[in-house]
Amino acid sequence: MADLISSRSPDELEGRRDRMDGDQQVLASAGVSRCAVDGEGLFHPDANAARRFGLKASQSLFCWLRGVRAPLRRPIFQLIRAALRMDETEAVLTLEDSGGEMKTVRAITRTRRDAMGRPTVDVVAVDVTTEHVEIELLKRSVENLRLIVEYNPQLPWIADAEGRIIDFTDRWLENSGLERDEAEGAGWLAATHPDDVGPVTKRIAHSHATGESFDVRVRLLVNDQYRWMRAQAYPRRDDHGQIIRWYGYTEDIHESVLIEEQIRWNAEHDSLTELPNRAMFNACLDKALADALTGFKKVGVFLLDVDNFKDVNDLMGHHAGDELLKSFASRLKEIFDGRAVVARLGGDEFAILIKDVESRQQLADLANRVLTIRETFFAAGRSLECRVSIGVATFPDDGRVATELLRHADLALYRAKSLGRGRMQMFEQSLLEDMQERVAMINRARTAVRDGTIISYYQPKVCLQTGELVGFEALLRWRDGCGTIRSPAEIYAAFDDHDVADMIGQTMTGQVFADMAAWRARGLKVGHVAINVSSAELRRERFAGRLIETMDRFSIAPDSIEIEITEGVFLGAASDTIRRSIDELHMCNIPLALDDFGTGFASLSHLRSLPVSTLKIDRSFVSGVTARESDSAIVSALITLGRALNMKVVAEGVEEEEQSVRLKQLGCDYAQGFYFSRPVPSENIPALIHSWNENNAIITLGRRAASWPARGGRGDDRSDSLIA
Repeated sequence: MADLISSRSPDELEGRRDRMDGDQQVLASAGVSRCAVDGEGLFHPDANAARRFGLKASQSLFCWLRGVRAPLRRPIFQLIRAALRMDETEAVLTLEDSGGEMKTVRAITRTRRDAMGRPTVDVVAVDVTTEHVEIELLKRSVENLRLIVEYNPQLPWIADAEGRIIDFTDRWLENSGLERDEAEGAGWLAATHPDDVGPVTKRIAHSHATGESFDVRVRLLVNDQYRWMRAQAYPRRDDHGQIIRWYGYTEDIHESVLIEEQIRWNAEHDSLTELPNRAMFNACLDKALADALTGFKKVGVFLLDVDNFKDVNDLMGHHAGDELLKSFASRLKEIFDGRAVVARLGGDEFAILIKDVESRQQLADLANRVLTIRETFFAAGRSLECRVSIGVATFPDDGRVATELLRHADLALYRAKSLGRGRMQMFEQSLLEDMQERVAMINRARTAVRDGTIISYYQPKVCLQTGELVGFEALLRWRDGCGTIRSPAEIYAAFDDHDVADMIGQTMTGQVFADMAAWRARGLKVGHVAINVSSAELRRERFAGRLIETMDRFSIAPDSIEIEITEGVFLGAASDTIRRSIDELHMCNIPLALDDFGTGFASLSHLRSLPVSTLKIDRSFVSGVTARESDSAIVSALITLGRALNMKVVAEGVEEEEQSVRLKQLGCDYAQGFYFSRPVPSENIPALIHSWNENNAIITLGRRAASWPARGGRGDDRSDSLIA
């Protein structure tokens, strides 16, 4: 070899060195370093190894190792031992370069021996620091993705182009309880709720045919319990647009679904009775009517009110009222047993929807079964029997849309309650006509108030013993558009409307007080004036205060007026407010008269509890006082009762002289009626008083009966007292 080298020319040797230097530069730029370790353990590094790692020619391996950080030595020792055992080996080492930076190198060793068997290890070190960093980043990224998938509540899976499951996570298997071979393909359907298999299979088939993504809710069997899951999948396509994979996930949404169902249930049901509420009933009614229309069927609707429910609340508390409602709801469910929609609309109002009705008689029979529901409560020495009133309407006979059907059932319920409660009423066309007439009455009354055509008329009250005129009762009249004077019987429904009745009442009291002030200014002695007050007025929170303010404005003394009420004011809502208004009037020394006595409810109870100073006997008893012994006995008993309670007694509706004489014989104090005088306008009162005083006797201004009949045949003076 030496001869060969020595035989080469200097130019050839120089060229060879240049090529070697060029190769070394290429290798160095690629991060490759070379080094040999001879049998004496001495380094023989190339220039790149010397420069990069600070190796020196003939430097001792063990001397160099002493300069290596302790944590980095172990892999180097392992590589040395492996190199001495095997001809070739490699390892990845972490070394500190001459600049103090840590480098990752892949060391490849080849061991050769000389003729004496002494080893020389050639080491090629490749700098893989950048690649190692990138690989570590990639590993970290893969691990992050794995953990994201693993810890995500969504359970991913992969399906082939046909939709057959080919891969999923272990956690998916753990949650489903299936083995991998059981779940692959379409095996997962074994864990699907039987009711969901059909819809889910159909949706998957649709997505497979159209290529659309799918999103379904399905119940899967997890740990022996079905849980709601949400499954979504999206297609992956090749360059030609063909689906090659489906990527999807399954998410446990069981708690969310239960919450949604609870929210929906709460929105559609009454929390107290657990019956459907108004919103759900209306939705069921709309659907039932649509089905009945296409199927030529009939539908029945019941509207129910619990009678005396307010009394139970007032006397026994709302807890008792709640128990009553729950009891009624339970009984209704027992009667219909799933064959009808039973709902609570609010308060004490229930509704029942009955499909496929065969006849009105069928509805009547069902309503009669409902009427058997009765609950009896005992409180404050009273027994309260709670029953129901029912209004019934049918589709299509009584209405073709839900609102019309409910409105007509409500009209029937109103009639059932007005006829005495605890009964059933079928809708009839006459009920609608009555309702329309009531609306017309209210509108006529509202117009009369607005146009100022409400007029006060006055009917005298007479002392039967002396014939003296002791006062008047103010009665309402109104003038129509033609100027004709009309009776209150033609607008009586207005007194049930709170707003209109209150407006009429304010108008009447204002006119009466103005008339009284004018008479007083003329020096007329009119005695007291009785003013009828409706329940609508008494339900106003400031009724008494407002009345007293008006009296003060006209300087009206409390004992110069008398407030007349009927026992009916205590029926219905706000009886507490009414009682407070009465007590306020009594505290201001304003007398109270109980009108229509003997025809109302719990009369003796009212006499005992109310501050009544005058008792008015209803004309229904007075009219027969001379003709029927029973009526005469009743009138006598009422007069005796009034005297025993230190009350004045007034007989209403006296139209004949014989009646006046008989009442006087029975000891009645006062009377009023057509026999003494028709009601007259305020401008006629001065002449009436003068004439009465001059004759000092009972003056009859008109003995003939009124030309207009009172509603229900009860006489003119009774219908007059309908004023508010």
